[in-house]
Amino acid sequence: MMSNNKKIVAVAVLALIMASVVVVLGSFTRLAHAGLGCPDWPTCYGHLWVPNESHEIDAANAAFTDTPVETDKTWPEQIHRIFASSLGLVILTLLFLSARAATVRLGSIYILLGALVAGLVARIFAGDGLDPLLWLLVGLYFLNVWRLRGQLTATLRLAAILAGLVILQGFFGMWTVTLKLWPQVVTAHLLGGFATFCVIWLFIQVALAYQWRLQAPAVVQLFKTKKLAVLALGAAIVQITLGGWTSSNYAALACPDFPLCQNAVFPSADYLQGFNIFQHVGPNYLGGLLDNHARIAIHFSHRIGAIVLTVFCLALSLSLFKTKAPAVRRMALILLAALLAQISLGISNIVLSLPLSVAVLHNAGGAILLVVLVTINHRISSVKTL
Repeated sequence: MMSNNKKIVAVAVLALIMASVVVVLGSFTRLAHAGLGCPDWPTCYGHLWVPNESHEIDAANAAFTDTPVETDKTWPEQIHRIFASSLGLVILTLLFLSARAATVRLGSIYILLGALVAGLVARIFAGDGLDPLLWLLVGLYFLNVWRLRGQLTATLRLAAILAGLVILQGFFGMWTVTLKLWPQVVTAHLLGGFATFCVIWLFIQVALAYQWRLQAPAVVQLFKTKKLAVLALGAAIVQITLGGWTSSNYAALACPDFPLCQNAVFPSADYLQGFNIFQHVGPNYLGGLLDNHARIAIHFSHRIGAIVLTVFCLALSLSLFKTKAPAVRRMALILLAALLAQISLGISNIVLSLPLSVAVLHNAGGAILLVVLVTINHRISSVKTL
């Protein structure tokens, strides 16, 4: 029989694998312009799977006249939904197992989780009038987890956060479809996916007690690096947000040249319009609605963000090398490798005119770089002195 901790870690590893698949599938769906491959939610043209037979496609086209069936776009969207829903079940199992192992009663957490799931189901039938209530429930759930933080073990706190995150991701997935790829929601959905992936990874680190055990001088040097590590993590989050905003506004090729942008060092751009987060909803954002100057502003900002993040990561790597501890230096090399790969993929996106495979890898590379920075911050905050 497996011990409780081994079961929990096994479920967490399964969740991590599934989350990585969901992140890649999500980026593929978005970059293949299949985000509205199924114009309804949670069904696809009214089907639990997708319309396959000719009579099913004819009926779907008659029912959804504005969005006729494109068979090459229905299956990526529905497969993404199935994997995401399965991940949700695995994470809820992780919460249950973690609570049972800690012998802690989670009555209020379970009640609010049940309310969130019920709200998600009710939203299908009641429509967007329920959205304010759903946001209230999400806020109450995370406030409740924060209220109980002192009573929960570290792994149980993370499991509770994950449960809330994955249901929130369900809301974002629904709104991505019902709001017709509204960039604000698409970007939030991407960030939520990355956050879920990173928190699962952090859960495994904590559950297995992965931490650095170093000599006192190395620990002192490491603590000097703490603020820089936090800044690098913050810069990565901002850069990923800019990347999501670039993708959701279809601005990836707004600057088709490199290293210049529109043949200029500082191109003419409309930053107010490019970053107008209060733009109206609809009617349909597939392909983007912003003019070229607004898209240039978004794309160019993403390039500037890449430069800033590179500076922070290089400085952090140098600082980590100063500890002279082999384990810390290995992590610095991993950070540099992840950074170099991500820069190479970003440049390749431009010079190769955004091939789908490279764009998906760039998205995955962002998740890997983020998880490396999360790991570094966790190792610094949990380091022990030998």
